[in-house]
Amino acid sequence: MLPKFELYMPDTLEEACRLKAAGAEVVAGGTDVFVNMHGGKDRSGQVVDIKNIPALQGHTFDEAQGLDLGALTTHREIELWDVIKQRYRAMFEGCSRVGSVQIRTRGTLGGNICNGAPSADSIGPMLVHDARVVAAGPAGEREIPLHAFYLGLKKLDLGPDELLARIRIPAPPAHAGSFYIKYTRRDAMDLALLGVSAYVELAGGTLKTVRIALTTAAPTPIRAFETEKALTGRPAAEETFLAAGKAVLQESHPRSSWRSSAEFRLALLEELTAQALRQAVAVAKEA
Repeated sequence: MLPKFELYMPDTLEEACRLKAAGAEVVAGGTDVFVNMHGGKDRSGQVVDIKNIPALQGHTFDEAQGLDLGALTTHREIELWDVIKQRYRAMFEGCSRVGSVQIRTRGTLGGNICNGAPSADSIGPMLVHDARVVAAGPAGEREIPLHAFYLGLKKLDLGPDELLARIRIPAPPAHAGSFYIKYTRRDAMDLALLGVSAYVELAGGTLKTVRIALTTAAPTPIRAFETEKALTGRPAAEETFLAAGKAVLQESHPRSSWRSSAEFRLALLEELTAQALRQAVAVAKEA
């Protein structure tokens, strides 16, 4: 049973920001907040439901601007959108692996980002597609690279009177491809023991651009910037993929938990990084 709380349902961004600044817990889909409240981890006396705010809704795509996603865009909407399957394969793979259909229908991208879990399935794919987030509040809007939005475990570059309003992701060029691999202990609804996302742009048989993101490999989802630099300009070949698997080990800091040891996660990381790059290159060759 949920504890008693006061529920607010504003229809303007300004009112929602005011309530948040006053201490209200923000809810979009509620798939994290209400579960935590039910389990006793969160005893918020005030909850602000932001689903009715137009500035946080909608999702569009065009070649010039790419994706413009309201923070309330659900994982299910991403999963079923043809342009995602065709142009943002890693995002399709990630969002389609979030919980159950029921969870994906309620859970939002904005909520997944702001929950800050290092295992979030949608974050790595957005990181490799060079996503930027828009924070909105009384002082106006700020656009922040998603990789810089995470300041530490559960710490975000978001003021007490700001909300994450939108996510903007550029359109991939020709001969680009991406992929996300989620490793779990069972083929069912489960958190990722490790996740690897890869994005490549090809120039002939060469890696013109490379981006790699890791989940459950550090306190926050991270980009492997040094590995990306080392791979740029190298041939899109097996030797390069294997070298990438070894290189990312220097940029990751997985921890041991009841679900997996750090040593096992490091072994997975080496193998999954090579696999994700192979798959991203295969997608790029078909683009």
